[in-house]
Amino acid sequence: MGCFWGVEAFFGSIEGVVRTRAGYTGGTKLNPTYHTLGEHMEAVQLDFDPSQITFSQLLQRFYHQHIAARPPYKRQYSSAVFYHTPAQLRATQDFAAQHTQQAADWRYTLVMPASAFYLAEDRHQKYRLQRHKALFDAFWQMYRGWEGILHSTAAARVNGYLAGYGSREQLEKEIILLGLSPEARQMLCHHVASVQKATSP
Repeated sequence: MGCFWGVEAFFGSIEGVVRTRAGYTGGTKLNPTYHTLGEHMEAVQLDFDPSQITFSQLLQRFYHQHIAARPPYKRQYSSAVFYHTPAQLRATQDFAAQHTQQAADWRYTLVMPASAFYLAEDRHQKYRLQRHKALFDAFWQMYRGWEGILHSTAAARVNGYLAGYGSREQLEKEIILLGLSPEARQMLCHHVASVQKATSP
């Protein structure tokens, strides 16, 4: 779906998504880095709770969030779905078959078996959260390092909210579950309100 910064924020904001991690996959090079990708693509690894959101519903979000009918200007930014099970492959094929009213709808979307996934460098993880120093510091104090942040549902959500995804109603429903201090909760609510005000017609 292009650059993984926005993709991670988008999926992190979705209820039912448990955690997100930015990384590289789809190629053969061992231990790729941002500057030595080989044939890998920027990708986001998702863990989700199927009792809250299905794989097919995630495909729907994937399909409508980017222009799948446009070729990428670099393989790095390809449109791709990496499936882990035969059921996920069938769901992807069925979904693609239902969305081919225009011939180009899925022409440039790769459907590939999941292979080795390499975490991107720390500076690429939870990119929007890192740009908000006070809130990032709150998570750093909470988890004492990257390992906890990478696996945190709360960090994924806040990263999404800071990028402008998710609704104020959703935030109000789950903000007490994010583990933030009252001051940090106030900062987050203020940011979300400001973004919504700036983007409302």
